[in-house]
Amino acid sequence: MIGRLGIVGQLLVIGALGFSAFLVVLGALLYMLRAQEGALESRFPLPAQIAAIVQLVDRTPAADRASLLTALNTSALSVTIDAGPPVSSQASRELPRIENFLTRFDPALASRETIVDVPDNTGHGRPLLDAWTGSAPLRAQVELADGSHVSIEARGELVRRVLGVPSGFWLAATGVLIAALTLFGLFRAARPLRRLTTALETFSETASPVPVEPAGPPDMQRLIGTFNRMQERLSALIKGRTILAGAISHDLRTYLTRLRLRVDTIADATEREGAENDIDAMTGIVENALAFAQAASASGERETVDLSTIIRAEVRRYAAAANAVTWADGVEPIRVRGDAIALRRVLTNLLDNALRYAGEAEVQLSAADGFAELTVDDHGRGIPPAEREAIFEPFYRLDASRNVSTGGTGLGLALTRQIVEAHDGRISAGDAPTGGTRMRVLLPLANP
Repeated sequence: MIGRLGIVGQLLVIGALGFSAFLVVLGALLYMLRAQEGALESRFPLPAQIAAIVQLVDRTPAADRASLLTALNTSALSVTIDAGPPVSSQASRELPRIENFLTRFDPALASRETIVDVPDNTGHGRPLLDAWTGSAPLRAQVELADGSHVSIEARGELVRRVLGVPSGFWLAATGVLIAALTLFGLFRAARPLRRLTTALETFSETASPVPVEPAGPPDMQRLIGTFNRMQERLSALIKGRTILAGAISHDLRTYLTRLRLRVDTIADATEREGAENDIDAMTGIVENALAFAQAASASGERETVDLSTIIRAEVRRYAAAANAVTWADGVEPIRVRGDAIALRRVLTNLLDNALRYAGEAEVQLSAADGFAELTVDDHGRGIPPAEREAIFEPFYRLDASRNVSTGGTGLGLALTRQIVEAHDGRISAGDAPTGGTRMRVLLPLANP
């Protein structure tokens, strides 16, 4: 499935998969940590613990409080009872927001004097930072019912102790942030590739340069610059070839017209007919060469074309000229996006080829899987499998003699493939049920 995606999609999928794997591993780690934290598994563990200690101390007689303090004191928690109300120390940083949160957390504490601060035990003047990192304790002083106050110092990370967030919370948050930035970076780095792909698709259809603004990493900028220069050179070559072919075609047609006028003065009918046939063959060569040169510089303009209408008209034209071309009419309209004149030339080239080598042709048209399928069968000798690809090369002919009386110019099938591929289609040669050759053309349907 991933192989069907473009490079941008693949980069994003790879990044998303890596991010998902990271989350799975991190989730398993956090689950193990939370399972080991026991009392810290609940939300807001320290506020609940402070409220419970205050209530427990209030209910305990003064004579028994020493034993209670022994039971409450641990390596992570220090509990003391001092006379008088809570007292704020200058060598500490008071935390009014946590005080407000603590008094609202338990209604029993709302009416009691409460001070929450962080003692500056290190002398660095940054007690709050020390509390966040766990190097300094968080101290809560709460007034008791008898006028004294209980002082509770909680050691460890502030967020973990107050909110019940596991130790790996910041690791998870950092991982999510890094993954999000990574995906954004991948998407941004791949953006020039998308523009380059769009420009390349447009250039392949129109042969007109589509400049792309260099962007991205240095190697991507070099690639885009090279692509822009390549577009300009290819476009210049195509235009030059078209101009040259047009000029040569114009000059040759002028001389061929003169020759035809002179041929009319030949008295011998046999000689005159032979000369006219030679002139017609030369005219065909010139027209094919010009069409082949111009096909590469087509504008790429497309319209909806009904192939059945084109085939019906061409079959009738061939039948009127006493050519053995058959087609089972009655096919429903099969529409493609393309140039009607170019597609008509595809059909005529295939029919001419079949009639030239086999004397008859059979046309079929169907639609399936989003493509229109056009086949032209003949009853000839067929084409050897080793040469079925080579016949689409310019000037390649099965007839090595290159005699125009036994074959064409060698440009017909090359021009046909060029037109078909310009329509995003495919053409191939194979075996026909009749024993001859089947030429098969696939074109995307206009409305699959």
